[in-house]
Amino acid sequence: MALRNLLVAGGCLRENGFELGEGKYYGKAGLLKLDLTNGQFSTLLSKADGGKNYPEQHPNQQYTVACLDGDTLWLPTDTEIYQYQLPDLKQLKCFSHPCFHNIHSVHLFNNELVVTSTGIDNIVVLCPETGEIKRIVNTEGKTPWHRFDPKTDYRLIHSTRPHDSHPNYVCKLDNKLWVTRCTHDDAVCLDDVTDRIDVAHQDEMSVHDGIWWQDKLVFTRVDGYLVIVDPNTRQVIDKHDPFANERNRPLGWCRGLLVDGDIFYIGYSKLRKTKLMSKLKFISQGNFKYMDGNEALVVAYDIGQKKVINTYAIPAGMLDAIYGILPYNFA
Repeated sequence: MALRNLLVAGGCLRENGFELGEGKYYGKAGLLKLDLTNGQFSTLLSKADGGKNYPEQHPNQQYTVACLDGDTLWLPTDTEIYQYQLPDLKQLKCFSHPCFHNIHSVHLFNNELVVTSTGIDNIVVLCPETGEIKRIVNTEGKTPWHRFDPKTDYRLIHSTRPHDSHPNYVCKLDNKLWVTRCTHDDAVCLDDVTDRIDVAHQDEMSVHDGIWWQDKLVFTRVDGYLVIVDPNTRQVIDKHDPFANERNRPLGWCRGLLVDGDIFYIGYSKLRKTKLMSKLKFISQGNFKYMDGNEALVVAYDIGQKKVINTYAIPAGMLDAIYGILPYNFA
């Protein structure tokens, strides 16, 4: 049965976010519903206030990659993990720890919450019932506190850049946890970081999502490519550019992926000013439709036909950055 609705999580840019500096770009988190039958977006949840788990001024507010557990939604911000009951979005729990900083994703594996604390290059594993920390794993195979101080409350700090590895997304392969690393353009096994997938495939292009499709792994690159990997050999076997046959290519940071059969729903965040211009080297010229930039988009790509079958533009002001896309099986 085809999907009718999607959940799209992300954040809205502050008007003066670039001028304020790192860790202050986003002023409002947003969780949207996309009705695939009519292309309409509606806001289900938003958050603009800070609190004790954020810097006192200009908290960076964005919802990042969430996960579903039946009719329960685990939804992260930069420094907190919320549990909501669906569809009424009643808040059930909120977990936060001083080692949370710039969280990019949360996943539920074998009754453990796996959190990417991107700002300190670590994975934090929690008990989903109590929120207690079970273990912390560094994403470069080092001790978790080789660089950072376990006595510091990193929730109250705007930025810890530059990041050594910048972990983004966790998946399971061979019954072990693997994580994508933006800085290294790869995915590695947390038990042994020498067990590695070169997702960028020598293109020096940052990697974000990594999910299963049939018996293969699919990764997103920020330039919009989908990279197909054989999980047994750890080798790239195919690359798809959804807009290869299109005259117009969105200008956006590709992040957020959901697969439904052969239809890939891909997020393209609105470009923002950045000091890391090397990350935007994939942007090409001569793009007429999007030459002045575009709002955030959700793109539906049929991988069998190698064709974009729909593009859903998020109205201005609703969401600028997309982090995660999930199915939503409620009206």
